[in-house]
Parts: sequence; structure tokens; C-alpha cells
Amino acid sequence: MRALAAWRGYFGERWQRMPWLRAGARDAQPFSVGNRRIYVLPTGFGLFVGTALAVLNLGSLNYNNNAALLLGFLVISLCTNALIAGHLALLGLRLSTDAPAPVFAGQALQLPVVLETDKPDGRRLLLECGTDRRELALATAETRATLPIATARRGWQDIQRLSVSTRHPLGLARAWCHLNLHARALVYPAPSGKPLSALPPAADGERGRRHRDRSEQPHHLREYRPGDARKQIAWKASARAGNLQVREYERASADELALDWRSLPHLAHEARISQLTRWVLEAERRQRRYALLLPGNRIGPDSGAEHRHRCLKALALMPHG
Repeated sequence: MRALAAWRGYFGERWQRMPWLRAGARDAQPFSVGNRRIYVLPTGFGLFVGTALAVLNLGSLNYNNNAALLLGFLVISLCTNALIAGHLALLGLRLSTDAPAPVFAGQALQLPVVLETDKPDGRRLLLECGTDRRELALATAETRATLPIATARRGWQDIQRLSVSTRHPLGLARAWCHLNLHARALVYPAPSGKPLSALPPAADGERGRRHRDRSEQPHHLREYRPGDARKQIAWKASARAGNLQVREYERASADELALDWRSLPHLAHEARISQLTRWVLEAERRQRRYALLLPGNRIGPDSGAEHRHRCLKALALMPHG
């Protein structure tokens, strides 16, 4: 069974790489569906009906049965009208999307989709992106929906194109069109590991070292207040500003944390990333200032949603080990 699944995955990937299945040039949004972007092919049920009609008409001709021939041609005309109705169900539809918000690996990206139509007749459409799909009904002139897209690993996830299809009205044929997105969404690492209370002592030592170093670095300038030391006055800045400016020194707070990559040598590459992800989330939830120390990159110390995003993005885009 594993060998069969492996072969299916191999041939499925090769099939998706075929030139005629690749997404074309990126479409401008909002995208209006035209005649040249709609494709129609019979479904399995449609092929069965077509075969039955062919047998019916051949038998009618063989036995010179005019009533059966009339029935056959009547059903054929109905099927032809159904194909045209499926084409018209997509014609003129306007599509637009927004960038999905980042999620953690294993969670589903939520791709926002807006569909606008001049004929809100309640017809049902199917949104598809790869193997992910969602069905909806066009009951209003503007329909907003989100398409969940599965994620498996951290980093950038490409969203090549969005497909909109329908089997309206009789299910004899599938009409579809593609919206070429060429977008990508950020997937954060999945958090796991020990809680923040188990932060190794090395991180606290790093925090203490930073406390001594940063206490001698100017943070910003402020106006002079009585009692300020003369050595803190920035004479050049004061001359430019026209009043006395004093250097304000930043001192690291006692509750700052240093989330250091080097403090986790006992963990594998991906396990380190997951552990640091959990610590970032817990430090943010506890409203603690923290710095993330990665190989060749240091972020913070700081706190807040923007700092959290920077840290998680850096972890998500680290090279795969």
C-alpha cells in the first residue's frame, strides 16, 4: 500500500507540472471572467447520458422508429442547453482575493474571496485551490467567502491559482475557469516543547550581560531637566535645536528575556525552531520584553504584535535542516 501511495504521489506531482496545467501570467484584480477563460467538459454522468442517447438513436435508426428518434433529439437539445447554461453561469463573474493572514503549520490558511455577479440567482459554485475546496451559493450581488487551504510545513506557501467551477444546472458537464494568483502566504512554525518557565539559565546570563552593555549606550535625546548631569548634555544637538538636549540612556529591564538559539544544543534543528516559537508566544502572552537570538540575526528586545510577527517570520524562514 505504501508503494502504491508513493507511485500515486509521484505521478500526481509529475501531472501537476505539465505545461498546460501550470498557472499562466498573474491576473489583475478584480478579474472578470470572459468567454476565452471558461472551459466546459462532460462529467461522468454526462458521458453516461451521452452514451445512452447514442445507443437510443442508433437503435431508432436501425428499427426506423420515428418516435424514439424524436425523443432522442429532444433530450439532446436539452443537454445542449444545459452546457450553454453552465457556460453562462460563469460568464461575467468578477473575482478578487486578499492576502491570507499567517497561520501556524498544520492550521488552514483562510484565503478571502469576493465574488460579484449581476445575476444573483442562487446558483452554486465550487471554489478550489489544489485539493482544498468550498461550495457556496450566489444569493446576493456580492458574496464573500474564505477558502481554507491546508498547510504542512513552515515558510512561504505558494498559492498559484484559484478555480471556480459549477455543474449547473443538470450536472451533465463541469464548467470552470482559473484565476491566476501567483501569491504566497507565510506559515509560522508549529509551537511545541517546554514552557517558558523552563528557560535555560544561559538565556538569563545573556540577559545580564546585555544589561551591563546597553546601560552605556544612548537611547534617545530629551530636553534638559534640573538635576541632569553635565556630561549627559549633547552639546552639538543642543546647538542645532536651540535648547539643551540630554542623552537618555536605556537600561534593560529586569524582566527582559533572551530567547537564544544557542541555549538549545540538545534539540534537533526543527525542534529548536518549534521550541523558540512556543517561547515567543508565551513571552508575548505574559507581556514580557524579549529578544530573539538566531544565527546571524538578533531581533529586539521589544514586545507587541509587530515584534511577535518579526520573530515568528524569522523562525519560519530559517533554512530547513
